[in-house]
Amino acid sequence: MNNADAVRTRIAVVEDDAELREEVLLPLLRHEGFEAVGMPSALSLYRDLVATRFDLILLDVGLPDDDGFAIARHLRNAAPKIGLVMLTGHASDTSRLRGLEAGVDAYLTKPIDAAELVATLRNLERRLDFGEPAPAQAGWKLDARGWQILLPDGRAIELSLPERRLMAQLAAMPKEPVTREALIAALAEDVDDFDPHRLEMLIHRLRKKCLQATGHELPVRTVRGVGYVLAW
Repeated sequence: MNNADAVRTRIAVVEDDAELREEVLLPLLRHEGFEAVGMPSALSLYRDLVATRFDLILLDVGLPDDDGFAIARHLRNAAPKIGLVMLTGHASDTSRLRGLEAGVDAYLTKPIDAAELVATLRNLERRLDFGEPAPAQAGWKLDARGWQILLPDGRAIELSLPERRLMAQLAAMPKEPVTREALIAALAEDVDDFDPHRLEMLIHRLRKKCLQATGHELPVRTVRGVGYVLAW
């Protein structure tokens, strides 16, 4: 691979250990010619993905705001061609299997072997097609009345009343997390009688509806311990 190819390969390094991220991983990857960007949390990753294309993501399992396996599943659904490498301190076969089932391309354990890490990323460079497609959700928006999700090609996804209320809350703060409590308050007359699992099911069904209609999942991401963020 020539130097131009190496430089253009963008890697998001999602690791909450600042010393490992800033003093080990980023210097190593930049020395090898990668364009590496560090971030400490899932929320930071989701925010950057809205505006920046990444070819590879180096993902720690134990992040403060979300589970690495859940993040991997979201990323694999939203960006099937992205390269995912998971870093973890757990070397058990069970954890490795969970990572592979979540859609990661490689599963590396800490302490990290620098040569193995670089070789893994180089292999992914050769295997994956790093084109410049626009984000699948670019240009999505709600119509003026809030009853439809409008796509850039003119198609529309009709919303039910609960879906409309949910999307109104999320779209009012795009790229910012909205708490579960705020979403439930928008959905229920009596929040004390509202089963929180109904919120999860509503989001699951809306993602599925969008996926079936467009081939792309609605970009609503879970922010662990907080709520949800609309990343369009």
